[in-house]
Amino acid sequence: MAKRKTPNVVVYTTRHCTHCKQAIRQLRSWKVGFREMDIETNHRAYAEFRRLRARGVPVITVGERHLFGFDAKRLRQLLEEAGISVSG
Repeated sequence: MAKRKTPNVVVYTTRHCTHCKQAIRQLRSWKVGFREMDIETNHRAYAEFRRLRARGVPVITVGERHLFGFDAKRLRQLLEEAGISVSG
């Protein structure tokens, strides 16, 4: 039986974004692996952010699904729907 691949979690951020820091803190507390992409310092991150037609940060992608802004309840639901275990 093929094992289902865990979707990548990416958080698009800026250095001074309070909600970005909250999202990162929450993901760490749940022990969820993720990659942070600072759109101010990383040209590739900025291009991906623009391709998503986002207007602000944070933008959190879980596989092909996106969460614009930070809402812990919605983030947890998105992760669980993607089959990512959330502890805590």
